[in-house]
Amino acid sequence: MTAKRFFSVVCLALILFVTGAVDVAAAPKSMKPQDALRKAFPKLKFTNFSKTDIPGLYEVITNGRVIYFHPRTGYLFIGDIVTKDGRSLTRERAAGERYKQLTADDLKKAIKVGSGKNIVVEVTDPDCPYCRKMHAYWNTRNDVTRYIFFKPLDMHPDSVKKTTYILAALDTEKALFEVYSGQLDANRQILDKKYDDRGRLKDQKAVAEKLGIDATPSYWVNGKFVNGANIPLIEKYIGKVR
Repeated sequence: MTAKRFFSVVCLALILFVTGAVDVAAAPKSMKPQDALRKAFPKLKFTNFSKTDIPGLYEVITNGRVIYFHPRTGYLFIGDIVTKDGRSLTRERAAGERYKQLTADDLKKAIKVGSGKNIVVEVTDPDCPYCRKMHAYWNTRNDVTRYIFFKPLDMHPDSVKKTTYILAALDTEKALFEVYSGQLDANRQILDKKYDDRGRLKDQKAVAEKLGIDATPSYWVNGKFVNGANIPLIEKYIGKVR
């Protein structure tokens, strides 16, 4: 994103969140930021309110969304805060909030690989090249426990077949390796068979939807969201491969 386009996006994002708003005015200096928000937007329900790295700007979590409040002006900022390397801190924060909704029952629906101390929840597609790259990367680490959920993308016509093959297998980890190493690519004899996954793909898609994922690969590394095959960011959180 160019600086000019980013500036345009930011300008468009500085709109007033009108639902339940009253006349906006600067908050008195003696008023706490949270109280200023409640006064300006009395109908806005929020579950978290905290400082950002930008002086005077506060993060607000409302109904799973991340927005921002500036007490001095009384404005809400609706839009993404984006780093110079293209990461949306807003999206990462919202994804972290959705991660908190995962239950023990949700994790039982995943394919579990490994037993390391670092917990990795991933949403993947077996024909996504970046997913395959990351599968190879995770196999170089013995310090992670992976909980794998599939989201076959429409652009990959064999993804559902490959996913079903994995989920129906007695040894899912072995089947996972076969698929992600390319052994089944164009193998119509195997791919065109019918496999009974006992409803597991449907259950996994429901978890991916709960997490709000529409692209692969996506990861939560010890609860922190990582979009795509961003190995440097992953290693920032859990260190390099030893």
